[in-house]
Amino acid sequence: MKISIIGAGAMGSLFGGKLAASGNDVVLYDINKAHVDAVNKDGLKIETLATGKVEIVKPKATSDDADVAGSDILIVFVKSTATEIVASNFKAAASADTIVVTLQNGYGNEDILKKYFGAGSTAAGVTSQGATFAGPGHIKHAGNGPTHICMSDKDNVKLEPFISALNEAGFEADIEDNIESLVWSKLVINVGINALTALSGLKNGQLLDYTEMKALMKDLVDEAVAVCSATGITLTYDDPLEVVYSVAEKTGANRSSMLQDFDRGSLTEIDFINNAIVRAADEAGIDVPVNRTIARLVKTIDLSR
Repeated sequence: MKISIIGAGAMGSLFGGKLAASGNDVVLYDINKAHVDAVNKDGLKIETLATGKVEIVKPKATSDDADVAGSDILIVFVKSTATEIVASNFKAAASADTIVVTLQNGYGNEDILKKYFGAGSTAAGVTSQGATFAGPGHIKHAGNGPTHICMSDKDNVKLEPFISALNEAGFEADIEDNIESLVWSKLVINVGINALTALSGLKNGQLLDYTEMKALMKDLVDEAVAVCSATGITLTYDDPLEVVYSVAEKTGANRSSMLQDFDRGSLTEIDFINNAIVRAADEAGIDVPVNRTIARLVKTIDLSR
């Protein structure tokens, strides 16, 4: 099976590296030339933090779009801000039998991919795997967790060979018909944490040290839950705010992806996180003033740099 990873950062390299190690024909596509060159020269170093084990695997790495042609699976791992560009660029590389899978954060990536590849060739998933980018050719596998995937047209028989490949590579993967519930459950957590860390400069756990921040987290989460209720989305947990507080505590030392975007001066994924709540609320005819204000603040900083 030929599997191409579009966006070979930490998570893309983790999935690509493990799938290559289990015998699949893997292409890591990325525009980071230093990373591509390091992987091709010395292989991809996967360091598992829990065990200290270091594995070197040698998938093909490239920045040439043509190398992706003929793939059975395209896994999209770019930042959500680049999904539209990637979908447009790689549409010609996908055959009628290619399945394009998003395992990205945020809400809205599946709709973009469906627009270019069609529901019958698009799949959306959620993963609890964790990885960090340590440098060119080197990632750290920070945590294990299940991966759930569903075809957009619900014809999940097409996914079975890929799910088998993921499990053979050591991932706990399955087909989940109600993927929207999982996507929104992860989204609500990001809504309550990411933008606040970016705007404040605080690490995840530090949000809990301030009464005002905890109150903002509650407001953001309450609005997101109201949108879920209005649109018929069932979350996978009973107490969303406690889950958000718990995740912030467990990932206390982390600088969220949005805070890291601010550090680098990169565009954030605010349109796929808090602004996704705003769009859904507008469609449902309800007001989400705190999410709207937070999104506007982040957007202003994005546009002013």
